[in-house]
Amino acid sequence: MEQASRTLRFLQGVPAFAGLSGAELERVYACTSLRVVGRGEIVAMAGDPVDDLAIVASGRLKAREGGASGHETGQGDAVEAQAFFGRGPASSTHEALRETVLLSIAWDDLVAGYAATPSLIGSCFSRAFNGHAAAANRLKASSRLLVCPAGANARLDKATLDALLLALEETAEVRVLRQETFGGSLPGALAFDDPAMAHWLQEQELKFDVTVVIADGSDHAFAADAVCEADEIVFLGQGGATELSDLERHAIERRGPERCSLVVASDGIEVRKAAEWLPPRPYRTSLFIDFSVPRATAQLASALLGRGNTIAVTSTGVYAAAILGALQAFEASGAPATALAAAGSAVLPAGMLACGVTLADAEDLFRELANPLLWKRAGRAEVGLYEALAVDAVLGSALAGLDIALASRPFAALSLSLSKDAPSVHCGGGLHAAVRAGILPPGLLPPLIPEDGAILVSGECETEALLEAAERLSSAPPVFLHPAAPGLGASPMSYRQAVGGSQFRLAPFQSPGPIDKRLRIESVLGAYQSRRRRPVDGAPVTYAVPVAEGISPTDWGEWARLRDAAFDSMSAEIEKTRAT
Repeated sequence: MEQASRTLRFLQGVPAFAGLSGAELERVYACTSLRVVGRGEIVAMAGDPVDDLAIVASGRLKAREGGASGHETGQGDAVEAQAFFGRGPASSTHEALRETVLLSIAWDDLVAGYAATPSLIGSCFSRAFNGHAAAANRLKASSRLLVCPAGANARLDKATLDALLLALEETAEVRVLRQETFGGSLPGALAFDDPAMAHWLQEQELKFDVTVVIADGSDHAFAADAVCEADEIVFLGQGGATELSDLERHAIERRGPERCSLVVASDGIEVRKAAEWLPPRPYRTSLFIDFSVPRATAQLASALLGRGNTIAVTSTGVYAAAILGALQAFEASGAPATALAAAGSAVLPAGMLACGVTLADAEDLFRELANPLLWKRAGRAEVGLYEALAVDAVLGSALAGLDIALASRPFAALSLSLSKDAPSVHCGGGLHAAVRAGILPPGLLPPLIPEDGAILVSGECETEALLEAAERLSSAPPVFLHPAAPGLGASPMSYRQAVGGSQFRLAPFQSPGPIDKRLRIESVLGAYQSRRRRPVDGAPVTYAVPVAEGISPTDWGEWARLRDAAFDSMSAEIEKTRAT
């Protein structure tokens, strides 16, 4: 019965079967069988017909050639589902990275199931290709996690490792395997690729949420095998030996940097010193964790295991205060963000929270931004309505030392690059730059031009890219928050009346010369487009955070009212969700 329930969950993870009723799922389940493939065995060959739909129950596959070359398929993923349902050839060759258990459905058996239950045909094929693109980039929960040291000649610190394992075991059902489990280098020791050991590992794997393999660096051969077997690789960095180790080079070469994460233990060192770990490591994420703080270690465990929430937020101007209140509600409810992705002015509260600043301390910056003397009108509104100097000084001082790549929670910020007319994802560098780019809608402040020459403005409308960034941070389900400002209603006066008053009279624009290399405000507003905003159907949970009528994005004096209303509203929504 337990096996049947688990199998049904795997079936529901395939888009074609996601909308089936319980009875229909049972009919499909009757068509399934289990198949075990050994390490290096080919599951599908590029160009060959796909007559069996294979769903990974445990283990891992990698595409070696074809259109999906390099893509890995893990627990719950279907192999070549489009080719199976479209009756076409496989796009890639898929090879098992370790002994893998597949849940298999033969096409002939499924056709027989369609004949017995005709309603299956419409239910399956109406959904067969839905969500395929989104699922391809979405980070999936790991069934096997490797923990090993980073840096040259490094070893795992026992206290740090114990703290991490305790947090993992308190978060999920965890099986821990060490070198000693296999006998190390002793006579008669078992290896990962030993058939008896591989079969036992796979038999046990389905009984746990995750298998954690510990490689302390003392046996390179064991660690190298573990790298090839793992779903995700976590490198723990401590001390000052920041050079890449041979094991790290092996992991980058065999599995790619996207399968690796760096966790730097604080150990009393400052962020500036910790940043020395970053340049040689193009890993998917990097974090700066104080393992002596249980809450910080618990948040890390949740991120690694895909528990909790990945919160994606966007806002414009002072509406970031509403996001501040919503995030405070999540923290107070005991359901804090596991990972955060932010766009527009929401980068301010989300980024500070991710970098270890309490949201109460973040309020101090909102108080500074509420000073009307800060927002000085530009003498010549060519690239922005406000002068940037005073705002830059406040943000630079308040956010000094906060590096996105060394946040304590996985974090990504989003802006819009006018240079490329495409979203720009900030996964590293000072938080100040990402906040400055999105703090106000384009045209109100001059665009941010960093050292690489990019022209960056607020990415508040880049909803699709924001959700994609969130899904790459953690396998925790995304929650999308955005401010909901009421409509303006009908205008009390006509356009003719509005422009007739002296305060509304339009003035001619005087060009400073025939060739002006400076950015002009109309260029900024012309390049900024909201065409990328779309319904956020990719997020399973969406909250519209209320904004009171009459508050514009530049009304910084209203920040406290926005925060309080959002806190109350989101607290009520969270309680309502729990009640159901």
